[in-house]
Amino acid sequence: MTRFESRPADWLTVDQARRRILDRASALAPEDVPLHRALGAALARPVVASVTLPPWDNSAMDGYAVRASDIEDARADAPVLLRVTGEVRAGEAASSPLGPGEAIRIMTGAPVPPGADSVVRVEHTDAEQTRGAVSVLDSRDAGRNIRPGGEDMRRGDTIFDPGTTLGPGQVGVLAALGLGRVSVHRSATVAILSNGDELVPLDRFEEVQAGRAIPESNSYALAAAVRELGGEAIRLGIAADTESSVEIGLREALSSTADVLLTVAGASMGETDLFKRVLDGLGFELEFWRVQMRPGSPFSFGLLPRDQGPPLFVFGLPGNPASAFVTFWVLVRPFLLALAGHRRIHAPTLRARAGSRLAGARDLTVFLRVRLACTGEGIVATSTGSQGSGLVGSLGQADGLAVIPGGVEAVEEGQSVEVLLLRPGSGWSERAEFVTTLR
Repeated sequence: MTRFESRPADWLTVDQARRRILDRASALAPEDVPLHRALGAALARPVVASVTLPPWDNSAMDGYAVRASDIEDARADAPVLLRVTGEVRAGEAASSPLGPGEAIRIMTGAPVPPGADSVVRVEHTDAEQTRGAVSVLDSRDAGRNIRPGGEDMRRGDTIFDPGTTLGPGQVGVLAALGLGRVSVHRSATVAILSNGDELVPLDRFEEVQAGRAIPESNSYALAAAVRELGGEAIRLGIAADTESSVEIGLREALSSTADVLLTVAGASMGETDLFKRVLDGLGFELEFWRVQMRPGSPFSFGLLPRDQGPPLFVFGLPGNPASAFVTFWVLVRPFLLALAGHRRIHAPTLRARAGSRLAGARDLTVFLRVRLACTGEGIVATSTGSQGSGLVGSLGQADGLAVIPGGVEAVEEGQSVEVLLLRPGSGWSERAEFVTTLR
């Protein structure tokens, strides 16, 4: 087998790389968690309704339960007078059935008494100005304002399939079904190991201020992205540009609880790009190296065996901030969601109009950081400015990544462009659709 250090570049397309990565993804083991901790997780088993909801026909209005045949001729100048025989509130049962010429006062959500087929809202009556009787002034509520039992769900119905992501609405449904605990897939634990003598942690920021170092920001951005997906992030710090330091970091990852390791920097061909050499020494099984994308082409994926247990999935990310972030979003993020059992694993995209010329490349799929704005002519995508892969500021300004397919010289101003959203919960998602391929 050709070793990682000497293997020629694979130069996969983005879609090929993503497929190769996802072919390795199997959902992590299920775990039962309290319902209040299930938000954002993916169901491991189908949810089948154990009850019928609502359990009975109930009123959609505050008003009077009546027979439609009694009020079909009611109007303001010829009201229908009905005898009020009782009252039923939500949580109560009607004490007696409804007879002809009768009405029962009823509250929203209360069970509809036997014999009633309509609820007249209070504003269509005189509200019992005559003691013990109510005048119905309008017939429009005949046959209306009753919510049938089982309208929401019936016992035995499959409510959610495995892989459903649990948002607030889904959690509410599970509570309505009496599920205090739920079986979900565990989210991945991700270790992050940065590399580079030029980098310093935040507690040494005075060296940055003195112009002697660069702040290590990638691990913070990547850890935040992992946590946003419901995963746990383990920041392993910064490995120096020595084989021994890199090996210490890799062995720490192997001995941790991590399912996935992100190595950041040291991914290219320079003398101090040491991850390849050290990974080879630890028995690394390379799946591929290099992707036809910009930024982020020196990206790799493979497996690092452990003495016990499953291997560690290893993603080699470039060190430049934009490259690390883009490769995570395009290639790593779907894999982490697949590990966590989600069915919907790809970030949403939308179509926008280019607000200026967006340059592409001959053989690479280009991901440009853009801002989005709503105008009278639709959604407009505008570049955040310089697209240098070493720039970090533009990541905080970007709403999405404009996708320029390989072979497209440029998307000219006014032309349509696909935008991969970076903030799925920002409101742009309402206009987006989910895709499974990037061309």
